[in-house]
Amino acid sequence: MSERRRRPAGQGAVIHRRDGRWEGRYSVEIDGRRVQRSVYAAKEKEAVAKLVAALGKRDAGLVEGKGSRVTLADWLDAWLADCQGRVRPTTYRRYADITRLHLSPALGSHQVAALTPQHVNGFLTAKLAAGLAPRSVAHLRAVLRTALTAAMAADLVTRNVAQLARPPKVPAPERKDWTAADVEAVLAAVAGTDEEAPVAVSLLAGLRQGEVLGLRWADIDLGGHSLQVRQALQRQTVEPGSRRREFVAVEPKSRTSRRRVPLNVRLGTILAAHQAREAAKRSALGVEPLEAGDYAFTAPDCRPIEGTALTKRFEKRLGDAGLPARTWHDLRHGFASRLADAGVDLLVISRLLGHSGVGITATTYTRDPRAQMAAAVARLA
Repeated sequence: MSERRRRPAGQGAVIHRRDGRWEGRYSVEIDGRRVQRSVYAAKEKEAVAKLVAALGKRDAGLVEGKGSRVTLADWLDAWLADCQGRVRPTTYRRYADITRLHLSPALGSHQVAALTPQHVNGFLTAKLAAGLAPRSVAHLRAVLRTALTAAMAADLVTRNVAQLARPPKVPAPERKDWTAADVEAVLAAVAGTDEEAPVAVSLLAGLRQGEVLGLRWADIDLGGHSLQVRQALQRQTVEPGSRRREFVAVEPKSRTSRRRVPLNVRLGTILAAHQAREAAKRSALGVEPLEAGDYAFTAPDCRPIEGTALTKRFEKRLGDAGLPARTWHDLRHGFASRLADAGVDLLVISRLLGHSGVGITATTYTRDPRAQMAAAVARLA
């Protein structure tokens, strides 16, 4: 006999079937008729999760079982609502912008269940023809694929047509090699300025810009020659539709991004000088003396720094010094590529960068193998 798990009224039932599977059973009203629907899973916990998801779609008016008339625009709205608070704010904004500007206008009128790989291929081709960069078009496909993966989990569709569509060919990004002279030139261009210390932390310790701006003095141990990445700082919109933005401390990009990074003597000296400048600035403005909880890098008024403004000032310093243009992320790349050129193990570089896996490091920073191949073969002689 099958075994039934009681649930609150109106919340369906979970049944352990004789064939070993777990069935989540619920009812939905279609055209005035009450119809029974079911979801299935190998384990009870999975069946409960599927049932809860199905009930949520039902209560939102999105689930009608096979032949669903739910449009992609409707599903994207529901998916975005579910994403809010579960993904990083910057990720949510990217999802929302891509949905609003591209996916819903072009594909939103299609029923989710009727969407085909050909529809997606046509959409991607049209975007390329309109002049959108291949990498940007690839991002559109990736967001649609993520949304449809969630639709599969909700039993709204049986396949992910974005996954089946042809991805655009994205050329590999051209990496700018860094030499010791390049490092010295960049540090000389920002020496003694407000940009010197944050630039040095990215260039000599490999932190992302948000991680740099999220550093507090409690995270920097000058005596112990190390710093600890505990958070990142972002400026976020306070609420949907509002233009008001506030600085918010968020979790680092991944679990492995929370890390301790050693400070070399050069960076320790720069940070010590910066700390003295910060203390003098606060004193001149009549602000309370530095405390452990204060941000290490601040604007002239001692408030947190806007990342975009910091990048523009950095780029201007390079231009004034007659140096080639570089992005802020190029600083982090310079740190990693210099380590790779020095023969540092990829696992060590990965840990220093806070990558989620060494595969990312290997793909991005593996040195040109030709010289290593020649040396390896020479050993056999």
